[in-house]
Amino acid sequence: MTPSLFNLQEVQTSLRTLARVVRETREVLADELEHRRRLPSQAVQDRLQETLDHLGQVREGFILTLRMGPATFPAVGVTDPTELWALVSHVLMDWGWLEQMGLSWQTAGALERVEDQVVSYAHARIALGVLPRLPAEAITYPQPRPTYADIPVPRTAGELLARIEELEQVIWRAGVMPLEAMEPAPLRRTYGFFEASVWLVERYLLDLLDQLR
Repeated sequence: MTPSLFNLQEVQTSLRTLARVVRETREVLADELEHRRRLPSQAVQDRLQETLDHLGQVREGFILTLRMGPATFPAVGVTDPTELWALVSHVLMDWGWLEQMGLSWQTAGALERVEDQVVSYAHARIALGVLPRLPAEAITYPQPRPTYADIPVPRTAGELLARIEELEQVIWRAGVMPLEAMEPAPLRRTYGFFEASVWLVERYLLDLLDQLR
């Protein structure tokens, strides 16, 4: 199934919004880490609310893809750049699996715009997959060694849902309390997720957007 030009433009909009949100979230978390004892300002709360809205789309995309079974999005623990680029292109732009669900770009009703949820979930799934192998130069979290190699890739639907819920919980807490008051491990995993998300945006997503022009 090939999207029409109109729907392709909608996908471009979704991707650009995603890129902006993950970048701004990483920036907010980095700034809050530098001032971890202060309460979040209203501006920080507003930005993180947009992040929560994005994570809500991730959750909705996760639920939608469960209907297709495990083959919809294969394991994403890849290391080869060529393979990763192919994966990014496939899960963000190959919409043939929607037809298998009886959905389409023109479906009427509540499912008419599933692309936002699926794009958000696909990007999140890939970010979780590359997180343990994120290059040192892409890591800014304050820790002894620049690595997330100890953070496992979620392999089951239950593990994926748990990570999505953790992201939501950490971002919500970051909007209402100083980061110093939060548990370090979930905060680090969440910060790392957004670092991986930004790395994907800068390394692959911007090129993909250029190809869609």
